[in-house]
Parts: sequence; structure tokens; C-alpha cells
Amino acid sequence: MSGYLISGIALLLAVIMVMFYRWRTICTVKRLDEMLKAAMNGHFTEETFDESCLSALESRFARYLMANTLSAQRVQEQKDQMSALISDISHQTKTPVANLQLYAQLLAEQPLPPQGVECLQAILSQADKLQTLMEILVKTSRLENGILSIHPEPSELATVVGRIVTQ
Repeated sequence: MSGYLISGIALLLAVIMVMFYRWRTICTVKRLDEMLKAAMNGHFTEETFDESCLSALESRFARYLMANTLSAQRVQEQKDQMSALISDISHQTKTPVANLQLYAQLLAEQPLPPQGVECLQAILSQADKLQTLMEILVKTSRLENGILSIHPEPSELATVVGRIVTQ
């Protein structure tokens, strides 16, 4: 009879231990879920500072989130710097390109020898290319910053190829 009693007590203790460890696992999973929700909302902070594995995980998670936030800030700063640089280049080159075009047009009004007309056409062509390049740079900058957005539309391929060929 005492064998059954000892077996019953051992079985009861085993069930209690399994229930206890299951309860601890559920608590750990709930805490991890809370940590993840706080991180997703952007206000994660370490709450426990002890020698447990959960506390160590929480600490590493906080360090990771901080590093990730700093990295995202650096990327945004670099994008802002690049946008400012493109804008600055665009503004600084608009006037000289416009002046080139104006001077070339003024020169076109003058009587020129055939070689002068060829040079004038080359100057106008190069000034137009610079103007186009600056417009593309500005559009690219605006596209990267989200000011412009692309809305693709189906169209005839021949029309698109025709526009490309004319350019």
C-alpha cells in the first residue's frame, strides 16, 4: 500500500512541477509578447534588471532596438543630405545654363559663317542636355523624398518607343 502512496505522491509532484513550468513558460511568452508590442509601438524600455535569462534577453533586445533606431536615423540624415545636395546643385546650375541658352540665342540673331552656325547649334544642343540633366536630377530627388510618385499606366509600346526615339 505504501508503494501506491509513494507512487501517487511522486505522480502528484510530477504533475505539479509540469504545471509550474508550464505556468512559467506562459508568463515568459506573455512578457515577450508585451516586449514585442512595446517595441512595435516605439516605446520599449527595460523593466527587469536581474540575473534571469529574460532580463538578459530584454537587455539585448533594447540594445538592438537602439542600434536599429540609430541606423534608421543615419540613413534618413544621409537621404536628407543627398536631397539638399541635389537641390543645391540644381539651383546653382540653373542660372548658368539659362545664361548659356540666352547667349546662344543672342548669337543666333547675328550673321554667322557656316562654321559659326554649326558651333552655335552644338552649344544649344549641349545647353539643352544640361537643362534636361538638371530637371532629371530634381525629379529624382523629389521621387526619392516621396514628393513625386509613380503611377504606371498601360499604354501602347509603339507610342513609348516612338517618344524614346525622338528624344
